[in-house]
Amino acid sequence: MNGSLIVGIITITAIIIPLLLLNRNKAMRNAAIKQKMAEITNGATITKHENWNGSAIALDENKKICYYARQEKNSCFSEIINLTDYLTCRVVTSSSMGSTSTSVEMIEIVFSPKNANEETKTLVFFNAETDGFTLSGELQIAEEWKKVCTNLMK
Repeated sequence: MNGSLIVGIITITAIIIPLLLLNRNKAMRNAAIKQKMAEITNGATITKHENWNGSAIALDENKKICYYARQEKNSCFSEIINLTDYLTCRVVTSSSMGSTSTSVEMIEIVFSPKNANEETKTLVFFNAETDGFTLSGELQIAEEWKKVCTNLMK
């Protein structure tokens, strides 16, 4: 009976500890994103926002400014886009062809500036290298935000 109890405890521990570690990592990642968004929005009136898989996007519709932050590994990236400076935006999906299927490598929104001398800006919504190989609605989120940003560029 003691042997069964010990095996049971070891098995439960082997299952619970990885789940706790994953949950802790996710909480730390979300905290870093929230902190970064608080820094870059700096008192802006956020009218729309969304968080997903270590990324966040927010919008100040009155000022027509889009705020974006993304946590990848140990780095947090941010971008502030004044939508009045851009002509269009589009969703770009990069895929690779395998022997039996196609896999999505990257989903981005690319902003094209009004001034030809300015560079395009890119917001990454999914990167298979850092987000894993399973999409969790990132394409739909990118499409939705493309529509929102496009409407404010008019």
